Amino acid sequence: MEKSRKIRLLLLACVLALLAFRLLTLPPSAEQQLAAYMGRQVLLTGDIEPLSVRDSGGFTSAVVRCRRLEVLHGGEASAPVPYTGRLRVSLQGSLPEAGRVELSGTLEELVSLRNPGGFDAQAYNRVQELGGRVSRAQLVRVQPRVLWWQRFALWNKRLSQSIEQAAGKEYGALLSGMVLGGSGRLDEETRELFTNNGLAHLLSVSGTHLLLLTGLLLAVLRPVPLPWRRLSVVALLMAYAALCGLRPPVLRALVMSSVLLLGGSGVERGRLLLLAAAGLLCWQPLWLQDIGFQLSFAAAAGLLWLLPACKRVLPEALPEPVSEGLAVTLAAQLAVLPLEVYYFHQFSLIALVSNILLVPVLELAAQLALVGAVLPVLGAWLLQAAAWLTAQVVVQARFFAGLPWSTLVVGELPAYCLLLYYALLALLADFGWLQLLRNAERRVAIGCCVLLLAATVLYQQYRPLPLACYFLDVGQGDCAVVVTPSHRIAVIDTGGLQNLSTGARVVAPFLRTLGKREIDVLLVSHYDYDHVGGAVDLLRQVRVKTLVLPNEALTEESSKMRQRLLAAAQGAQVQLAASGMRYDLDAGVELTLVDVPPEAVAGNEASTLAALVCAQGSVLFTGDMGAERERWLELAHYDVLKAGHHGSRYSSSPEFLQQVQPELTVLSCGRGNRYGHPHAETLERLRDVGSAVARTDEQGCVKVVFDEGSGWRCYVYGEMRWQRLQFNNL
Repeated sequence: MEKSRKIRLLLLACVLALLAFRLLTLPPSAEQQLAAYMGRQVLLTGDIEPLSVRDSGGFTSAVVRCRRLEVLHGGEASAPVPYTGRLRVSLQGSLPEAGRVELSGTLEELVSLRNPGGFDAQAYNRVQELGGRVSRAQLVRVQPRVLWWQRFALWNKRLSQSIEQAAGKEYGALLSGMVLGGSGRLDEETRELFTNNGLAHLLSVSGTHLLLLTGLLLAVLRPVPLPWRRLSVVALLMAYAALCGLRPPVLRALVMSSVLLLGGSGVERGRLLLLAAAGLLCWQPLWLQDIGFQLSFAAAAGLLWLLPACKRVLPEALPEPVSEGLAVTLAAQLAVLPLEVYYFHQFSLIALVSNILLVPVLELAAQLALVGAVLPVLGAWLLQAAAWLTAQVVVQARFFAGLPWSTLVVGELPAYCLLLYYALLALLADFGWLQLLRNAERRVAIGCCVLLLAATVLYQQYRPLPLACYFLDVGQGDCAVVVTPSHRIAVIDTGGLQNLSTGARVVAPFLRTLGKREIDVLLVSHYDYDHVGGAVDLLRQVRVKTLVLPNEALTEESSKMRQRLLAAAQGAQVQLAASGMRYDLDAGVELTLVDVPPEAVAGNEASTLAALVCAQGSVLFTGDMGAERERWLELAHYDVLKAGHHGSRYSSSPEFLQQVQPELTVLSCGRGNRYGHPHAETLERLRDVGSAVARTDEQGCVKVVFDEGSGWRCYVYGEMRWQRLQFNNL
C-alpha cells in the first residue's frame, strides 16, 4: 500500500513538473505569429469547422483550421507561412458545410471590443488558436471529402436542427445547447435569465448533464458485467463527446465527471482530480486562463472537499434526498462563488434554490431531448415533452429572477479577495491540515478573513471617486457613461450592433464592474441603431430612473424602436428632450441639454446636444449632428468633445471647432469600419485647433477623469488594462 501511494505521488509530481515546463515554454500566440503578415493578400488551404458556418444576408462566415498559408505577390504564391492555427473567413456567397477549401483574400486582425468587464476576446482567441481573419475572401477550390471529425460535427448540426424543429425555436435552441453543446443561438433574455438564476453552466453540455447521462447508461447496461459495463459507458461517453464536437468544455466536463463518479475514495478522487486537471493542462496549457476550465475544476473540487462539511451544517431532520441535493449544490456554489464575482462582478442569491428545484427538471428535459433526437418513431413526442418541461422551468426562473435582491452586484474586487475567501472556506470546513490550529486561533483567523473581505467590499462600493466620463468601445456606434463622485450614473447612448447586444454584453457588464445596476439618467441622442440599438436590453438588465428620448420625427423603423423602449422602460420616468433641461447628477455636476431641435426633424440632425459641466471641466456630447446644424449654434469652450458622427468629414466643421476649442476630442467608431471614419479631413481640422485625439477603434474604451485643481487626465483600455495617455501638444 505504501509503495503504491509513493508511485501515485511520484506520478503526480512528474505531471506537475511537465505542466510547469509546458507553461514556461509557451509559443507566441496565433495572433503574434501572424502579426507581420497583416494586410497582405494570402492563399489559405484548410478544413472547415462545420459548427462555425454562419449564413447571413448573402454572406457566409466560418472558422477554418489552417493546413497551408501562403502570401501572394502579384497573384503568385510565395513560401508558406509557418502557421497551423485557425482563421476566421468571410465571403460573399456560400461555403460548403465541411471538407477542405482553398481561399484567397486579405489577412486582417480580429476585431474585438475592449472595455472593463467585457468579454476578453484576446484570451479567447489565444485559447482557440485564432490568429486573424481572411476578409473579402474568394473561393478557389473545394475538396468535398469529409474528415472524420467533420462528420461528427455534421451529425451534431443535423440533430440540433431536428431538436429545434420539433421543440420550436424558442426552446429548441436551449435544449440543443444543453444536449449537444453551443449556446450561440440563444437570445439575450434567456441567457440573462439563466445567469441570474445561477444556471448558466447548463446552457451548454455540463458536468451535471454528463453525470446523469452516465447514471442512465449504467442503469441501462446493468445486465453487463461491471468491468465491461464501465468500459462500455466510457466508450459511449467518448462517442458522445465526439458528437458534441470535441469542444473543450465537453472534454473538461467528461474528465471531471468521470473522476467524481469512478475515482474511488475521497482522498483518491482528490489526487485523481489534480492529476486529471494537470494532464489536461499539459495537453493544452492555455486552458489555465479559460474561465470555463476554472469554473469546472472549482465545482468538482467543491464536491470533493466541501461536500462533507456542507452535509454537517444541514439540519438532520431533512429527508435524505433533499439533504443530499442541498449539500451537493451548496458545495459546488461555494467553490465557484469567488470566481463568478471576480469575472462577472455579481452572484446569484437564489442560485441554491434554483439549482435544487429547476436543475432536475431541466436535466430530465435534456435526457428526453437527447433520446428524442436519435429515435425516429417517438422522437417528436419526446422532444415536445422536453420543450414543455423547459417552458415550465423558464416560467419559474423568471419568477425567481424577479424577486427583490435575487442577484447581488459586487463590483470589481482585488485579486487578494480570492485568497481570503478560499482561506475562509478552508477554515470553516476544518480541513485536516488545519488541525494544528487551536480553536481560539481558528476563530481569530475566521474573524480576520471575514472582516477583511467585508471591509474590501464596502470600500469598493462607497469609496470616493473623481468625476469620470467613459467612452465605451461599442464598435461603429456611440456610448458614454458618466460616473460622479457619489457614484451616480448617466448614460448617453448605448451603441448598437446587428450581431451583438451592446446593452447586455458591453454596457451592463461595465456597470457591474462599478458595482451598479441602476442608471440615474439614460439619454438617447437620436434613434439611429448605432446609438440606441443596445438600449432595450440595457433597460431589461438595469433599473433606469429617468429615460430621455429625442425630439425626432418618427419613421416606421424609429417608431418601432420607440415602442420597444417604452415597453422595456417599466418604472422609469420618460421625458422628451428639450433645450435647457438640466439634471443635477451630484454636487456641482450637471448634465444639460444644450440644444434640441424645437421642431421634430428626422435623422442625424435630430441629435440632442448635451453637456456635462462641473468645476473641474466640461464635456460636449454631439450625437451624429452634422455641419448643417453646427453653423447655427452659439457655444462656449468645452474641455472635451465627443466628435459628431464618429469623425465624419460632414461634422466637426472649422467654425464649430473654433467655438468649442476642445483640448481633447474623443472619436467613437469601429475598427476598419466601411465608412472610413474618422475621415482624414476631420483629423486635420482637429490638429488645426490644437486638440488632442483619443479613438475607441484604435485604443479601446477611453476614460477622462476630472480632478480637483488638476484638470483632466485621459486613460485607454487597449490591452485590457488602463494606460494613461500623454499628449505632446498639451
